Amino acid sequence: MIEVKNSQGETLKKWKDEGKQVIDSQSAYIVNDILSDRTPGLHGWMGVNGVRTSAKTGTSDKGSQPKDLWIINYSPALVMGMWLGNSDTSVIGTSASNYGMPVIRKVMEFAHTQVYAKEGKWKSGQWYERPSGIQTVNGELYPSWWNKRQSQSTEKITFDKVSKKKATNCTPDGAKEEIEVTKIIDPLTKKESITVPSGYDANAEDNVHKCDDTKPQIGAISYTNSGKKYTINVDVTAGTSGLSAIEITEDGKSIKSSEITSSGKQTATVELDTTGAHTVSVTVRDSAYYTATSTGSIQVH
Repeated sequence: MIEVKNSQGETLKKWKDEGKQVIDSQSAYIVNDILSDRTPGLHGWMGVNGVRTSAKTGTSDKGSQPKDLWIINYSPALVMGMWLGNSDTSVIGTSASNYGMPVIRKVMEFAHTQVYAKEGKWKSGQWYERPSGIQTVNGELYPSWWNKRQSQSTEKITFDKVSKKKATNCTPDGAKEEIEVTKIIDPLTKKESITVPSGYDANAEDNVHKCDDTKPQIGAISYTNSGKKYTINVDVTAGTSGLSAIEITEDGKSIKSSEITSSGKQTATVELDTTGAHTVSVTVRDSAYYTATSTGSIQVH
């Protein structure tokens, strides 16, 4: 019901459009521009001779086969839609919109050039008024709020080397690594998306390490000597994960650095000719990057 009047012509009730704008005018203009592209080999066949229009197609499937299709073609002056399908909803065998586009092309061309133009409702080259603020960058349209530097930035996120997911408070320091990622913020929704190197997941947390994991252990450090040659002995034990490496140092100098795969006795030999105490440090690492370190001393007389 649009309007109600009484016998005297007085308006008793009248419909009023109370709708609100939900699409930004810049966004609408840019979408219309995109849908009007007539790039050869893309949607060139959807153009109307002598008339700039936008076009969109769609299909419905039935059992993975096209059941019907529709085409919408429109200009600032006129909209035409076409549906193609069978009344019994059987499949049509093709999803090619070029079956219906010749009809739309001829009708839209005639309606614009022979009807609307003569009635003053359309003129050649007519298009939507470009909203203020739209910017052209490298030949493409962008809204006023788009800024490449503002919408994209880089930051560092701490990941777990093993799971390649975000580190947690249970992730050992040895398994943590800082990776530079690209952060993009949608200017409209303000939603953030993160692009990470292949294999990494910024949307999940480390699920390999647990706070109650058993770390590797190092037994007492002992040594024997024959003259200036000292042999360091130490027992190492794996925790939740298998052992992977050991390093033994004497006064900060590495005397053994190698891979290991099982628990047991480890030895290292060093020649010492300086009297006094020499500090020995043993560090083991497992496959989950948990580490253990123990120190001892050698007394040289």
